[in-house]
Amino acid sequence: MVDFEVDSVSSFLKAWFLATIVIVAYAWVDLRFSPHLAVETGFSLTPDVTRFADLWDWGGRLLHHRAIGLLALNAVALGGVIASVVRGAVAVVRRVRTPIDTPRISIVPGSTSIPPPAP
Repeated sequence: MVDFEVDSVSSFLKAWFLATIVIVAYAWVDLRFSPHLAVETGFSLTPDVTRFADLWDWGGRLLHHRAIGLLALNAVALGGVIASVVRGAVAVVRRVRTPIDTPRISIVPGSTSIPPPAP
């Protein structure tokens, strides 16, 4: 039995796709339930630390200003990061919850030294 479990690429891609869809759905819901976005006229990609709290509305803001490509690329990138972090956290939790009483099997030979020549 090997000490680690190999995750499949298809399950990671499914998690990535799901996270991306959730982000786009959040953007749509944010636009529908945030009336202040409908009257917003200015849109800038210049970073502004004073508007840090407005990041919650980034998806709805991008949809309102018809920046669909930017929303899609942001959702794909952020979805990949979220999928990686969540799957890593799940792997750590699984590793912590497994009992240690199972014996580990080493794939490295026990002794690699060469015995001295006989006299």
